[in-house]
Amino acid sequence: MNLDTFMTELYVFVDDWYKVEGAELLKRHAGAAVQMSDSEVLTLAIVGQWRVGVPWRSERGMGRYFQMHGRQWFPTLLQHSALNERIRLLWSGLVRLQHILGEQLESAQTLYEWVDCVPLPACSLAQAEREVGHWLWWSSIGYGGNHGGWFFGEQVIVAVSQASTVTGGLVGPANADDRWMLQVLVSGRAGQPEYSAPPPHPGKGQQPLSAPVEQILPVLSVGPARARPYLADGGFNGARWRNHWRHYGAEVITIPPKNAPDAWSRTDQRWLRQHRQIIETVFSRLGEVFGFFRLQAHSRWGQLTRLAAKFAAYNFGLWLNARYDRPLGALATLLC
Repeated sequence: MNLDTFMTELYVFVDDWYKVEGAELLKRHAGAAVQMSDSEVLTLAIVGQWRVGVPWRSERGMGRYFQMHGRQWFPTLLQHSALNERIRLLWSGLVRLQHILGEQLESAQTLYEWVDCVPLPACSLAQAEREVGHWLWWSSIGYGGNHGGWFFGEQVIVAVSQASTVTGGLVGPANADDRWMLQVLVSGRAGQPEYSAPPPHPGKGQQPLSAPVEQILPVLSVGPARARPYLADGGFNGARWRNHWRHYGAEVITIPPKNAPDAWSRTDQRWLRQHRQIIETVFSRLGEVFGFFRLQAHSRWGQLTRLAAKFAAYNFGLWLNARYDRPLGALATLLC
């Protein structure tokens, strides 16, 4: 698909949504007339996340490209800093578009979601040591990810449907326990995010679990609640936590510890691990096609906006593939 067709499809989808719901959701206070419409800004925010099949490798590069070659699409294109400010102001629209696109790809055969945490490095450990007191003041050192090892930044919990759509996600401290991340996700979907943990085991002298110091956010991006279980890896296990999450209507299926009374057989463990391929593939696509692990944001607001835009771009790519009867996950070859 060429860029012109892609831009037309994207703008029409965004503008149709804006006329039905977005204008009310993104209602502006009284002020000067805007130079670009909200639909145009949202379109640029989403297309700017693509890194494969496009003639740019960054959002700034996307802006330069459209300044030189995109006046037929955007005759009143804003300069880079003004465009970024408008995109941040429309952040909630990007979140809503992500959810709308995901819902349109759902089906009655969607039986579960997979949840997992992934590192979101802000810079190298050496740079973090060297730049004490810089703009990454909220970041911390964590350990984990597919390849293991220490990193400096945050972590993101992502919920992915059986159809590979991103249904929701949150950003939290790199050193937070995965179960706290899921706690805020499921409680937020139930109506009110809560930093609560299961009580200590009676008679064992355990101390109550302490919630992370830094916030897990943003609540708006948790996504809608669904009457289906969550599959998760061993970082989310624990019978007390599973019982605790049931209070929010969330059934979490994980492999219990080997010494647990309800330990699984090897066959059952293999069954769950086979389903993990879904979210591993999603993380791979987000990294390869959308530069997910290189946000290069200089503020918390900018970070959350870019994550929302990348999730919306990812879901739009799936939606467009479905519309053109292409393999759903063929995002790297969608644009050429």
